[in-house]
Amino acid sequence: MKTKLFFSLIIVVLTFNNSYAQANVKFNQTFSSINTSHIKLDIEKKDLTLKTTKGSRIVVEMLIKISSPNTNLLEFITESGRYRLEKLFDAETKTLTLKNKKHKNIITIKGKEVTEQISYVIYLPETMQLVTDTTSSNL
Repeated sequence: MKTKLFFSLIIVVLTFNNSYAQANVKFNQTFSSINTSHIKLDIEKKDLTLKTTKGSRIVVEMLIKISSPNTNLLEFITESGRYRLEKLFDAETKTLTLKNKKHKNIITIKGKEVTEQISYVIYLPETMQLVTDTTSSNL
């Protein structure tokens, strides 16, 4: 009787763990802000936190979660540049634009689409101005 209960409990726990498992990885990118006075962010702003820091570097910290427990897959697609932000610098306005890739291929495993969640924490120098649409604001 105890053996049956034990094995039943193990099956329930394993099923629960596998159905809600997610892989996640933290990924950083650093940009130089030399000759830059403004920054424009062209990224998803759903889960975005801005913080100021001393110094002249812009650090973007990303927490990436996928709906699959496959950490090897997540590490592979991260290292292949899927989440790397692109930078564009306008020398005339001294504006650095950081943007994510708009067109990403859909990832499927065994016919099911893998969902991705990306949260950003961006550390900007205290002297940097953030450009939002047509206005700029100090941080």
